[in-house]
Amino acid sequence: MDPVTLLRRLTYGLHHAPGYVDLYAHTMWALLTAHPWLPQASGLLVRDLAERTERLLDGGGISERSRRELSTVNYVLRDRT
Repeated sequence: MDPVTLLRRLTYGLHHAPGYVDLYAHTMWALLTAHPWLPQASGLLVRDLAERTERLLDGGGISERSRRELSTVNYVLRDRT
């Protein structure tokens, strides 16, 4: 699967559910670390992902590791778009 499709699926599958948010947060963090060009690939997708990650960060109830990784994802999205 190409990186853009994977990011799209992760974005639309990201939800606040026990056991999944940690997996999604880590996978998105790793994907954006491995492919730093991804934020330029789809502006609409990146805006949607930024909104979803901000809601999770604002809502609380996520692990400290997920909070760090989602904060990094948010930073990368803002810095590169």
